[in-house]
Amino acid sequence: MKKLAVIISSILLSSTAAAADSYNSISNLSYKDSDNNDTVAVDSIYYLSAKKTLGPYDQFEYINKQSNIYGAYADDDFSDTTLVGGEYFINEFVIGASYTNLDVGNHNEAYTISGGYFFNPDLLAKVTLVENKDGEDFALFDLAYNHMLNTTDYIGVTVTSDDDFDYRAVAAKYFIDLQQGNYLTFEGKYESIDDAENQWVAETNYYFSKATSVFASYDKQDTYSFGAQHFINKNIGLKVGYENNADDSDNDAYFANMRFQF
Repeated sequence: MKKLAVIISSILLSSTAAAADSYNSISNLSYKDSDNNDTVAVDSIYYLSAKKTLGPYDQFEYINKQSNIYGAYADDDFSDTTLVGGEYFINEFVIGASYTNLDVGNHNEAYTISGGYFFNPDLLAKVTLVENKDGEDFALFDLAYNHMLNTTDYIGVTVTSDDDFDYRAVAAKYFIDLQQGNYLTFEGKYESIDDAENQWVAETNYYFSKATSVFASYDKQDTYSFGAQHFINKNIGLKVGYENNADDSDNDAYFANMRFQF
């Protein structure tokens, strides 16, 4: 009986492993149409080693451990933003760098360099130095922890602060495998800023399968959104949604995103 149980467990684990998809690149092309502003954006990230999914095509481990390079560009009616960067992992260490250019009539440039250390595979401490060409320089400190509840479900938490402790944030994510091909996520972030109003945002996703899902979000400013996402195959997905504000119903927006994973 014990031998049979071991064999069955091995078959189930093998089936789960075989069901996982993996990708080296993830890219997005998005458009948002609102009453006050229209935005077009594109972003892409390339992983030097394959990144495995947790079931749904767009769900991966909470703390990334794959070296990568990335870039993004966004253009709206008032400004455009360019971002490039990358991370390199070696043993228990990770180093990274990025460059951002925000064009709002003049050019606001920022450079970052970061270094992190894994105390164990589920606990990462990281320091990021930010140099603003036309503003104040500062440092950010992050502590990310991933707690596995079982072989699939997890709770991930990231705590962030700047060097003066003027900015403090806590982000968390709960991933649940509901079995039978269904999944559920809850995500939230709370930010506390000196001399400014605290902010928070919450979002949930429900997966009917690893290809099809619906989502909803709400934040401190009473802005809400909802929509759906569907992958027509393992490489191409389409996400559409609607956004508005509970206090100002005239401030509505529609958005769409094409996702490419290979």
